[in-house]
Amino acid sequence: MAYWLMILLGKLLTSFLLVSNFLQQHFANGEPQVPCLFIFGDSLSDNGNNNDRATLAKANYQPYGIDFPKGTTGRFTNGRNLPDFIAEKLGFPHDSIPSYANAAVGSVKKILKGVNYASGGSGILTESVKTMTLHKREARKVVVFGLGLLGCIPYEVRINGANISGCVDKFNEAVILFNSRLKSLVSYLNNNLTKATFIFINSTGISLDSNIPVSNAACCQVSELVSAPQCIPLPFGKVCSNRTQYAFWDELHPSETAFSAIAARAYRALLPTDSYPFDIQRLAQL
Repeated sequence: MAYWLMILLGKLLTSFLLVSNFLQQHFANGEPQVPCLFIFGDSLSDNGNNNDRATLAKANYQPYGIDFPKGTTGRFTNGRNLPDFIAEKLGFPHDSIPSYANAAVGSVKKILKGVNYASGGSGILTESVKTMTLHKREARKVVVFGLGLLGCIPYEVRINGANISGCVDKFNEAVILFNSRLKSLVSYLNNNLTKATFIFINSTGISLDSNIPVSNAACCQVSELVSAPQCIPLPFGKVCSNRTQYAFWDELHPSETAFSAIAARAYRALLPTDSYPFDIQRLAQL
């Protein structure tokens, strides 16, 4: 019986599923800490699922991927995204968790290592039913990332105007309420789903403590149109030269630097408030 872990990541919600328990003994030192990793989320976790879909939510053009070894892949950032960093910290080789679109044509062995189902523009529908279904299919370790401060992303500030805080306060108040309820849900699921372990990652708290110099502007040039918060394609748009100093890549999505900071403390908590009831490293060891 395989027990797997799911990680949920995204500006709305993202989830990771990790396989562990009795399969763990088959992995020697230097191998991944868990046999499998499955990712669910939106554009913050998408690694190419939207490339061939009929949607405007795509990142399969430059300058997206400008700092990624393989170049443009469909990730909505300049380099690695959150699932990439989490997977690497768990011991998976670089870029070894395929998108669902690519996994469909891959080998069965590759798919059993994990799949990224995240898709830009996706949302949460009948989540409780899906959670119960995954539990019945032996999902036993689940990481849920809370919302970031949506009121501080450059797009919302540009469209709605900032309060004295520099952000759109009403949005952040809603985020704080949502995350509080989400943390309570994690506690409820831990108490009511047999042999399952859920953990909550406090993305908001980690982001506020990241100290990235530029946190109120996009690194890449975006259109002034209300409906176009993504990067203008090269060579028509410009990109900042000091990309490691920016928290946001475009007006919606974090930079590789920001993703790295969040992943580091999600995997190994620096403060007690970073995760609940414990961090990903501890979860992988159970």
